Amino acid sequence: MGKLYDARVKLERAITDKRLEEFRVKGKLGLQSGLLIATIAPTTPDDDAKLARLRAAAREFYDIDL
Repeated sequence: MGKLYDARVKLERAITDKRLEEFRVKGKLGLQSGLLIATIAPTTPDDDAKLARLRAAAREFYDIDL
């Protein structure tokens, strides 16, 4: 598994722990980061720029550290 997929798993865990609306959170973070989070698979190649955008959006909007 790559860093990008690990971030997706951490994000999903945080969404569950914080009892947030999964589709709304993933949609907002997807729009802000330019990623379709549902398509991030274990085989998805790592991209540091995409990961940085996802981390920044998660931190800014939901106080989630990936």
